[in-house]
Formats: sequence, C-alpha cells, structure tokens
Amino acid sequence: MLWFLRDYPLAAVLLRAATLAFNSLLIGGMFFCAWLLVPSTGSGKFSVRALRLLRISAIGLMVTQICFVALDSAMLMSTGGLHLTDLLTANYFLAGILLVAAAAIFLLSTRFGLPCCTASLLLIAPLLFATVWTSHSASRLDDRTPLMLLTGLHQLAAALWIGGMPYLWLLLGTQSESDASDATVRTVRRYSTAALISVIVLILAGVGMGWVYTQSWSAVYGTAYGVVLLAKSVLLVGLLLLGAGNFLLVRKGQLYLPPSLLRIARFSEAEIGIGFTIILVAASLSSQPPAVDLVQDRLTLPEIAARMTPHWPRFDTPSVYTLPPVQPIGQAIQTYALSPDDANSANNKVEQAWSEYNHHWAGLIVLAAGLLAILARWGRFRWARHWPLVFLGLAIFLFLRADPEAWPLGPRGFWASFYNPEDLEHRLYILLIVSFVAFEWSVQTHRLHSKKAALVFPAVCAMGGALLLTHNHTLGNVKEELLVEMSHTAIAICAVFAGWSRWLELRGSGRSRYIAAWVWPVCLMGIGLILLNYRES
Repeated sequence: MLWFLRDYPLAAVLLRAATLAFNSLLIGGMFFCAWLLVPSTGSGKFSVRALRLLRISAIGLMVTQICFVALDSAMLMSTGGLHLTDLLTANYFLAGILLVAAAAIFLLSTRFGLPCCTASLLLIAPLLFATVWTSHSASRLDDRTPLMLLTGLHQLAAALWIGGMPYLWLLLGTQSESDASDATVRTVRRYSTAALISVIVLILAGVGMGWVYTQSWSAVYGTAYGVVLLAKSVLLVGLLLLGAGNFLLVRKGQLYLPPSLLRIARFSEAEIGIGFTIILVAASLSSQPPAVDLVQDRLTLPEIAARMTPHWPRFDTPSVYTLPPVQPIGQAIQTYALSPDDANSANNKVEQAWSEYNHHWAGLIVLAAGLLAILARWGRFRWARHWPLVFLGLAIFLFLRADPEAWPLGPRGFWASFYNPEDLEHRLYILLIVSFVAFEWSVQTHRLHSKKAALVFPAVCAMGGALLLTHNHTLGNVKEELLVEMSHTAIAICAVFAGWSRWLELRGSGRSRYIAAWVWPVCLMGIGLILLNYRES
C-alpha cells in the first residue's frame, strides 16, 4: 500500500510516457510506410522488421492503456469512494477504450502486411484524438477548441518526426555497404522534407501552447510546470542540432555514397534516444498543473540567485543520533495515507544537512571522474583511463551513507528497507553504477573489445538522466522543493547529453565523433559541479 500511495504519480507519468511513445511509434510508422516509403523499398528485411515494430507498438499501446485505466480507476475508487460504474463515462476511461480499440484494429490489419495505402492512415485520427482528450487542453474552460487543435498538431508533428525516425533507421540498416538503392535515397529525402515540416509545426504549436499555459516569464522560471517546460526546450535544441546535421547531409546530395547513409543512421540513433526522452518529459509536463493557474508560491529571480550562488560544499556529516527517530513501516504507511504533508514535515535541518552532505560527496566523485576522463586523452596520463573505477567509491558511499535510517547505519533492517521506495531507488542506482563501472573500465583498458559492451555506459547514463526527469515534482510548487527540483533537472539534462554524446563518439565518425568525445566528459564535470553546489535550505 505504501508503494501505491507514494509512487502513484511516478507510475502515472511512466504509463503516460509509454502511451505517448507507443502512440508516436504507431502513428509515425503508419505514415512512414504508407506515405513516405517508396514502394520498391518496402520488401525483404525492412518489411519484416518494420512490421514487427508496428505490432510491438500496437500491443504495447494496448497493454499500457489497460494498466493506466486500471491504475487510475483503483486510485479513484480507493481514495474517492467511487464505484467502477461511476468511472465508465470519465474521459480517461473512454480515451483508454478508444486507444485499445484502434490499436487492436490496426493489429488485425497487419495480417495483410505493412500499411501501404492512404486509407490505412484513417486510424491516426482516433489514436491522436484519444491522447488529446486526456491532455490539459481538454480540461480547460477557456479556449478549449484552439488549445486542443494546437495539442493535436504538436503531438502529430512529434509522431511523424520522432515516431517515424526508428523506421528510417531500420531502412538504412538493410542497405548494403557497397551501394545505396535509388528507392532508399528517395525515401530518405521524403522523410527529410516531412521532418522539416513537422519540426516547424511542432515548434509553432508548442510556442502557442506554452504562451497560453504560462503567459509570463515569472511562470516559466518560478513554477514546476515552467521548469519542466524549460527542460523539454533544452533537450529539443540538442535534438534539432543533431537533426540539422542529417538535414544538411541530405541536402548535399551525397546519399548514394554508403558512408553518408551510415552517418545518417548513426546520428539517427542519438536522435531517437533524445527524441523519446523528450516524449518522457512531455508526459511529466502533463502531470503538472499549467503554470498560469498557479499564482501563489512562485519563485522569484532573487530567490533562485540566492540558492544557486556557489557555496563551499559540506563534507562533514551530522551525527546519526541527531536524526529524527525512524517510524516503523506500518506507522509510516498510515501517516502518509492520512497526510502526505505530515509525512514530509520530518525533513528538518539535520536531515537537510545529511542530504547535502551526500550530494556534495557524490559531486566530488563525479567531478573527479570527468576530469580524469579528459586527462585520459593525453598519452602521458594513461593511468587516467582507469577513471571508471572512481565510481566504485560512489557506489560504496551510497550503500553505506545514503540512507541513515536503514542498515547499516539505522535501525531499519536490510530487507525491510526495500519497502521504502526511496531506499530501493538508491539500491537500484548502486547496481546500475557497479554494472557500468565493470563494462566501461574493461572497455577503457581494452580488456573488453565488444562494441555492444562499450555501449553500456552511455545507455545507463542516458536512461538514468531520463528517469531522473520523471522525478516527482511538487504539485503545490512549494518553493523549497522547486529549488531542489531545479538542481535535479539540470543534472538529468547533463546526464542525457553525456550518454548520447558518448554513444556518438563510439558509433559516429569524422568531426562529429571528435566533438562528441569532448562533450560527455564536460557534462560529467557539470553534473559534479551542480551536485557540489546542491543545497536544501
């Protein structure tokens, strides 16, 4: 029950993100295969792989929506005293049924192969309408129709651009190393044109919605909605830079040369990763009340500047005995169920000091890793190539010191601590750290030559940053919590860029690979500096 009460917002965001991701893959794939794909190209390996991805997307959308409707219904029935019959006409329930039905119809139609006619695109309408139906725009009292139209255009453009990109990548992966077919080149150019139009529509619709939902700069930097919106915008800028590289390559007319197609494919991998991270952020954004509706407790620029002004880190820890007494699990569940605010009120000055101490030591370790990664690029500092081992210190530190109320410092036993979501998150992070240390150290020291093993570090880094972006933000925009979330969001963005720039270094070539090789160590150093300046008061 504690999991359900505390992690419902996180589960809702993840399910919403999965819905948007599978929906984008389905819409983007339908449009790519039926409209952009030159007929002579859609055969052989591509047809098999594209059809498999379309079916996975349809099944994933159905399963995700069933889980989402079940979760929301259970939450409303357990907290609001409602019955299932009371929920049958709710927007989220009807939208879920519409999405499942549309996905099921498409799944049945795949028995005849890839969608190859314009009529097959008719299913895009219910898929798009269902997601718009559960967005902020549908719940507005004013300007509902234009907002729903802007939301629909925004989501459609994202689906055609980001959702269609994996199918382009699959197509490029079926080309021979010695020749590029004319049909493939024409398909790439068609997709490039469609992507350019989609980007323009996406930005214009996004700017329109952003203005309606904020209407002032103070709402942008002073609310949780604005912070998530800024994070989405920063990631979009990075995605546009990668997309611009591919767009210029297409316009140079060198697509018949296999290296050009290979470079597009490699850039597309990073684009796909960042693109679906943006979809995850969009899901997080939909869980926030629009900033225009929150006029109380907005942060001001002086308050932000005061918190972000660099201070000397805290490397000494308060005594464990000065921490508040640990509640038994059963009592903690009851307290949180009755009043989440009371459950959070125990976060006193001592706990804040302990949290800052943890963040500052973690920042020192990450900063050292970034510096060593840069030094390792010079031959006379070959010893610095062992930089991944520095993260073992972080794993040990988290295991021993991250949770003072749990074993080995606190009275809560090792296994009992797994009932606390925060404790479990820390344990999972330890496993992730140890896994990527093992792989990356073996790669850096040439003990492991597998190309797939080299991708473990960037994948873990990018996924960790993406998951951090789903961190539960305060719905009331309490100033102290929002200031903390600003640091978390900045760390997450740096982690995402670090992961995908390292990916490009491993998979790319030429100048792009050289630039990417410098980006990710700088991002690691940025994470370290942010952690070193982290404060909760």
